Amino acid sequence: MIKPASGTRLYRIIVRGQCSGLLASLIDNVQIAGSPESGDTCVDALVRDDPEFWGLMEQLQDLALHIVSIQDLDHGHGPASTS
Repeated sequence: MIKPASGTRLYRIIVRGQCSGLLASLIDNVQIAGSPESGDTCVDALVRDDPEFWGLMEQLQDLALHIVSIQDLDHGHGPASTS
């Protein structure tokens, strides 16, 4: 598993289809695993900020890949608080 550095966020992005080799050769700083059972590809990516996140999303869009889900693995999964 990728270890988040200070100020970074860890996202898990599921992409439809087996494209581990393609993604590994084109996108840096991600951990990629294929799932033979589902036929999807799991991408774990550390991003420093919103522009880097949206840059990654743009790379996936440019490859015409179908994103099945995006999960923020650093989110506490609790209710949002208002101050």
